[in-house]
Amino acid sequence: MALSRLLRLPLVFAAILAFASLRAAPRLVLVGDSTVTDNAGWGLGFRQFLADGVELTNTARGGRSSMSFIVEGSWAKALALKGDYYLIQFGHNDEPGKPGRSTTEEEYRGYMRRYIDETRAAGAKPVLVTSLVRRQFKTPENPHLITSSLQNRAEIVRAIAREKNVPLVELHDRSKELCEKLGKEGCLVFSPPKENGQFDGTHLNAEGYVRFGRIVAEELRVAVPELAPFLRAEPRDPRPVAGETRHDAVVAFDGSGTHTTVQAAVDAAPTTATAAKPFRILVKSGVYKEHVVVPAEKPFLQLRGEPGMGAETVITLDTNVKTPVPGDASGKTLSAADSATVLVQASDFTAENLTFENTTTREQKVQALAVYVTGDRAVFRRCRFLGWQDTLRADSPKDGPVARQYFAECEITGHVDFIYAAGTAVFDRCRIHCRADGYITAASTREAAPFGYVFLDCVVTTAPEVEKGVYLGRPWRPFAATAFIRCDLQGKIRAEGWHNWGKTENEKTARYAEYRNTGPGADRTARVAWARELTEAEAAAYTVPNILGGADVWNPAR
Repeated sequence: MALSRLLRLPLVFAAILAFASLRAAPRLVLVGDSTVTDNAGWGLGFRQFLADGVELTNTARGGRSSMSFIVEGSWAKALALKGDYYLIQFGHNDEPGKPGRSTTEEEYRGYMRRYIDETRAAGAKPVLVTSLVRRQFKTPENPHLITSSLQNRAEIVRAIAREKNVPLVELHDRSKELCEKLGKEGCLVFSPPKENGQFDGTHLNAEGYVRFGRIVAEELRVAVPELAPFLRAEPRDPRPVAGETRHDAVVAFDGSGTHTTVQAAVDAAPTTATAAKPFRILVKSGVYKEHVVVPAEKPFLQLRGEPGMGAETVITLDTNVKTPVPGDASGKTLSAADSATVLVQASDFTAENLTFENTTTREQKVQALAVYVTGDRAVFRRCRFLGWQDTLRADSPKDGPVARQYFAECEITGHVDFIYAAGTAVFDRCRIHCRADGYITAASTREAAPFGYVFLDCVVTTAPEVEKGVYLGRPWRPFAATAFIRCDLQGKIRAEGWHNWGKTENEKTARYAEYRNTGPGADRTARVAWARELTEAEAAAYTVPNILGGADVWNPAR
């Protein structure tokens, strides 16, 4: 007995070494389109079959093809994660009829081979996954048969797997088999509803996550045997909840959300939202070209891009106050409100991780707003406001009380009066970027308002196109109030700092102040005499609670 144990020791030791050669906690990375994501595909369901300690990062994004995922830089970001295994699935958005995304079959082959080569070059192991089948059932006479438009793409992936000696997860045929077994009616249970009342035959809801995640796990166990010890036989959670369910609406241009446009999601918001129960809208990464209006009767609406995706979730438009009113033959043009990319009239509005853009060019020399906000207690966090003239109108209702707005860690760009109007607004740790000679602010603060625009700990930069320099502000109305507190004034700031808009009488009423700014633009030796440096005691009043608090003691910085 002792001898037999001794003979087995080398084998046992070899097995231990072989197991130890594998990372104790393998890192898996999912790469693909919406049918791989956690909220509309099998990603979250697959996650339930992973053993403790396995690290999974899902980089899949809705609406992406094998080409666009690379072109937009998402593939480079996925590789930077330095995973051990990359599960790669594309095909849905490579099909014809998808501008900017479609690929020919030959292009598709090239891109899929590139994923393999670059994964290996990064020291990781690629695993190809054939696309989740579209539930394209035939006529009512054959309700259990699917004619898959992805069949050719799936065969290309199989051929590449053989050619490159890459493990293959056969999701297409197995998902097709499952769906045909259930039939069209049986598949409705995991098919998300569309805006028009029909059912989505491509994406998955919570009922489908684990069903199809199980197929991937079973196939992976066979295709990559060394991962078998890290795959569970049964899911950790049989009905996992996607993070997106924390939102009342999900906007996704590829149809994987509840709405395909931001305005449609806003329209779906109730008028009864409260601070305790706001209406939350998640906007998936993508470019949404539309005019969005949040009307006054829809308070407590929250508009969020995906975390860290502010630069990749863009609401954009190219209209301005010279744009003709559609369908009007009289030559009438759009108002500032109607031409703004986004108009916010509701109170208690919140936006996070979004880019608001107006693409009207500098040469047009016209008001072109990215955002026009008149709502009280509006909050913008980690947002970008891109434009040229009048980019951000932080205003108050014409016949109402002064509205308060809070901008934290935002970026605002432009060159003429690109932050302007009559709101009381705090810009907290923001980046203000001047794209050409001009004026940063044009406040029209009301005489009775103690504060107008206040920039706290911001950074002001200027583009190479700035020649003579930029002014910190000029008064759109006589009692304009603007203050720069502890800001880093980089680039070319005009030595005089402030402009009177050609009216010397404004010098008696405008309230312009600075305090302990730094950088080359902070030199006050040549500043206009009617703008002042605050004392330490005066500067102590410039806090978010004191500026924005009001009678309701609002403090958005909490």
